Amino acid sequence: MTYRLPQRFEDEKPKNIMPLGPPTGFQYHGYDTAYGSMGDSAEDAVRGTNDSAVESRCSAVNLGYFKDEFVKFFTRRTERRPPIINRGSYARFMGFDIFINKFLEAGDMKKQIVVLGAGSDTKYFNLKKENKQPYKFFEIDFPQITFKKIQTIKRSKQISGLIGDFEINIGHTELYGQDYYIISEDLKNFTTKIVPKLEEHGFDKNLPTMFLSECVMIYMDPEHSDAIVQWISENVPTSLIMAYEQILPNDAFGQMMIKNLKARNIELKGIDAYPDLEDQKNRYLSRGWDQAFAININYFFNSHIDPSEYHRQMLIEIFDEIEEWKLIAQHYCFAWAFNMKNEDYKFIFDDIKFPTYSLSIPKHALPKKISSNDKMDVDN
Repeated sequence: MTYRLPQRFEDEKPKNIMPLGPPTGFQYHGYDTAYGSMGDSAEDAVRGTNDSAVESRCSAVNLGYFKDEFVKFFTRRTERRPPIINRGSYARFMGFDIFINKFLEAGDMKKQIVVLGAGSDTKYFNLKKENKQPYKFFEIDFPQITFKKIQTIKRSKQISGLIGDFEINIGHTELYGQDYYIISEDLKNFTTKIVPKLEEHGFDKNLPTMFLSECVMIYMDPEHSDAIVQWISENVPTSLIMAYEQILPNDAFGQMMIKNLKARNIELKGIDAYPDLEDQKNRYLSRGWDQAFAININYFFNSHIDPSEYHRQMLIEIFDEIEEWKLIAQHYCFAWAFNMKNEDYKFIFDDIKFPTYSLSIPKHALPKKISSNDKMDVDN
């Protein structure tokens, strides 16, 4: 494995590049250098949610909810999180894992994945380790986030070895591999700045492409997230988008959720525009997508996870927050949509769906703290 600056930067490469940071004096909007402060803006607070998500994911992995040998490289905090947080991380992982695998297994043509607001996402590394990576895998995020991720990649032989040869831009905020690319940019500039960068590095509009958004578009002004949805619909004729977002802001729990986030300077800018499952579907249908679906996480957890796998995770740790879990899970959703304008590739969508199971929990599979008289309510 080797990495280097792209040739176009070699002749002008500064002599005083810091070993773990961008050139002296290199600045981002609201960010001094790698050793400076990112400030206290609302955008900084949103960027900070990446750290929380990674810590929660690491906790679930350490307990055995699912496998991810790479997440540990992206956090120094490995404290055990509460069971309800671990279950949430598990459900989130399972939903995306099922759909990504079904997308990649549908047909033998080249495919692409684009992760919006990727943060410390590890999907590419896990896919590459299993030799299941797509033809091209793109990640997009703020330069402050991509800079940190690239430093982690450079420090880890286990990760950099998977990527193979790659180049890094002069600001150490972008990475260009053979099938893996990290692009640094604000998503509100998707059509004007991000799309040209994607195309520069081999993004092919005519290939089947999956776009992923995990609690990303919900933090954006709707006009900016809608522009992304619209562009994909009009320009990528065979595409799938999948989002994980908060919903139901107007009931008592939803209002409390928003209040708690605002106390951390975090605003769900998109939740009022798409507050429920029907609105989530209409976001895509009204912008030219052919099919759209949305389910809350409680329904997903009880209907779309294989019973044997469901039973396995139930035994990992005692879980007695069932009513609280139902309430929280009803305020998060998976929403996805299909763009099927290319008739030649339309067939790949036939099997991209969640399998449906009838959940039946045998008494011996229940955690010991739950008595046989307790009822496992599995409604929506």
